[in-house]
Amino acid sequence: MQEQEQPPQPGSGEPAAEPTPAPTYSSTPPPPPAAPPPATPSAPTPTATAGRPTGITILAVLAAIAGVFALLGGLALVASGGFIGATTGSGSLGGLASLVGAVLIVSGAASLFFAWGAWGLQPWAWTLGVVIQAVNIVLGLFQLINGNAGSLLSIVIAGAITYYLFRPEIKAAFGRT
Repeated sequence: MQEQEQPPQPGSGEPAAEPTPAPTYSSTPPPPPAAPPPATPSAPTPTATAGRPTGITILAVLAAIAGVFALLGGLALVASGGFIGATTGSGSLGGLASLVGAVLIVSGAASLFFAWGAWGLQPWAWTLGVVIQAVNIVLGLFQLINGNAGSLLSIVIAGAITYYLFRPEIKAAFGRT
């Protein structure tokens, strides 16, 4: 005869084993395991564009591009001023080309400086942007008076940028009130 295994007796020194449950047979599948609880939303990580309006980002990029082109054009005019004067036989024309080149260099540097400040939403960049657009409007008006009808487009663009910079939410983004 076979000997049946006896469960350990209390006080015998052996731990009691838990009985394994008998398998159940059912036509319905067991319920799926409980889904883990949803993760608690964490604070979004701050990015460079988190507080910067899209329009300011666009203005900063366009100002940087314009600044680079103005610097390159200004350097080319300053470098070629003597050559222009020699080939035309007019030293004053060469000097004028160099002067226009120097103005372009200053304008390009101001545009790059604005782009850098606007990218970081520096309060001084708002002021610089308004000043640059005011100068563009005045220069456009002088060109319009001299018969250049194409300068009307530059006046409209500078006016639109000035209007945008004076919007309350844009001033607030720059820390202005």
